[in-house]
Amino acid sequence: MQKPYCQDKEKRFTLYLGDCLEVLKQFPEDYFDMIFADPPYRLSNGGFTVHAGRRVSVNKGEWDESKGLEEDFNFHLIS
Repeated sequence: MQKPYCQDKEKRFTLYLGDCLEVLKQFPEDYFDMIFADPPYRLSNGGFTVHAGRRVSVNKGEWDESKGLEEDFNFHLIS
């Protein structure tokens, strides 16, 4: 069983850190109320943005690169 990354003292919420699809396999169906901020967002495209007045790359890594419209759509539809 996945060890919680963080849990409040009253156990009202628990955070798990990892690949969502792998973490979910360890729990029964309908166990979770919500999944928050589950990348990849498929935004790594060789571009740049501005953060704190500096130009920075938007590339997070190969795992975040687009796989094409159809594959990206299917990933988010199934996930």
